[in-house]
Amino acid sequence: MKDYYEIFDLPFDCSNHEIKQRYRKLCLQYHPDKNEEGTHERFLEIQEAYEILSNPDKRRSEEHTSEL
Repeated sequence: MKDYYEIFDLPFDCSNHEIKQRYRKLCLQYHPDKNEEGTHERFLEIQEAYEILSNPDKRRSEEHTSEL
């Protein structure tokens, strides 16, 4: 299982605002249209992490799974 907080380099108790800011920063940094080859996989990983962490239900589930 991936550690989505590690992908964003954020603590478990971060706010939704911090998650959104980090997502935008990483998207600009790793967007395939703005970078050379090899960043597409990282970009998809960032999108997956944001999908989980931006949804309160999925985020709670992720936190619970990480604690086990």
